Amino acid sequence: MLSQTQPYAERCRLPFILYPPAMWTNREGHDFSDRLALDQTAGDYVVYVSVPFCRVRCKACPYFINTLSPEDPKGEENRYLNALIRDIERWGSYPRWKEGRCRAVYIGGGTGSILTTKNLERLVNAIQKSFPLAEGYGFTLEGNARDFDEPKLDYVASSAINRVSLGVQSFHPEVLKIVGSPHAAEESARVITALHERGLKDVSLDLMYNMPLHTLAEWQSDLERVQDLGVTHFTIYLYRIHEGTAQDLLIKQGKIPPVRDPESPEVIQMRREATRFAERLGYREYMFDHFAKPGFESQYMLWSWREADKDALAIGPGAYSYINGYRVGTDKDVDGYVADVDRGRHRFSTVSVKMDDRGRRERYVIFAFEFFHIDFAHYKQTFGTSFLDDWGDLARKLERKGLVDLLPDRMQLTELGREWRANILLEFVNPAYWNDRAALRERNWSMNTPMVQIVANDRKKWLGEVEAAAG
Repeated sequence: MLSQTQPYAERCRLPFILYPPAMWTNREGHDFSDRLALDQTAGDYVVYVSVPFCRVRCKACPYFINTLSPEDPKGEENRYLNALIRDIERWGSYPRWKEGRCRAVYIGGGTGSILTTKNLERLVNAIQKSFPLAEGYGFTLEGNARDFDEPKLDYVASSAINRVSLGVQSFHPEVLKIVGSPHAAEESARVITALHERGLKDVSLDLMYNMPLHTLAEWQSDLERVQDLGVTHFTIYLYRIHEGTAQDLLIKQGKIPPVRDPESPEVIQMRREATRFAERLGYREYMFDHFAKPGFESQYMLWSWREADKDALAIGPGAYSYINGYRVGTDKDVDGYVADVDRGRHRFSTVSVKMDDRGRRERYVIFAFEFFHIDFAHYKQTFGTSFLDDWGDLARKLERKGLVDLLPDRMQLTELGREWRANILLEFVNPAYWNDRAALRERNWSMNTPMVQIVANDRKKWLGEVEAAAG
């Protein structure tokens, strides 16, 4: 029987939230660009640029990756970057982007920092020339501390890049060895210090918890290092074993122990330790699993998630865009991407249905729960309607369950609501999307797969009996 402390039969844990969930093979090829209203301004938007290379593949990594040796004997980096810059310039030529304002840029991957300093400079220059950066823009370079030699540190600190995100995972070498991570604890500390000395203060770290043999004491010391290094922003990720990865095979062979159940007291305690640490030292969890000192929130996350009705242009293999109400994905095939760029064509591998008016509202609310509340004034400014007029029945249902507080200016998750956040956002998924088994047969890659798999179930698995979902 459900209770006030367990409002749903089963807790949903979503590592990624993408909406609408289903993506379908694009049968129109480059001609799909005609649907994207590229001759109209997008207003405010963000840009993601994919650098699809890493030095090694972490054992549990399910994401897109091509390994690239430092010697690069086949010239893969230059070949890819030449195509990427041409693609950036082509996208930037459309009124949708050149007449709008780019609020944030994120160079990710793969590993954004893997590029040579010369190529990184070429890429940043192309982005600056192609997309008008708004005042107060955020420009993040994601990467691995081992990539940052002195020339690269000098360039990054003096460039348009104003934020660096390092995938540290842990400061304990023995933990990193178990998960096969290429990151090095002392290299991370060196790079953070060097960037600070050069005047770049906005450095974010990614940390993981509940890795194999990972102890609470190790996790606590990792959090303390964040403070010791003067880091302004950090994110935490629950370590996950994805079927078919090297780590999954090692566990099945008994060579390393399995990770603990996410509902176990030890894992719950690890998550609570992060929250306690943040509160004690002046970090605020402004977004789920994202902690920042005041003024150092990620502009890219704020503009691509809190402003979920805005466009997000993603360029390169393995990247997803949201343009003119469509989700659009480019597959992981680097050679295919380069070939299409050489032919003067955009590569749209997979696309969603177009969001209608209700779908845009659903997407907005689902993404807003990453920030733990719905701002009524912002909702009305975005859609011209009242949140409670649109969603009053569902909002009051959540209030009865003790999951939200309905305040004069916002609907806010309670502490219980934060624990069941993923189930709550599923309440707003369009009824037509549930039981979508066909979407499982489409080409979904890592970030898109979890939500497709969850929504392929019957709604009752996560939410119980159907109630009125919208006004």
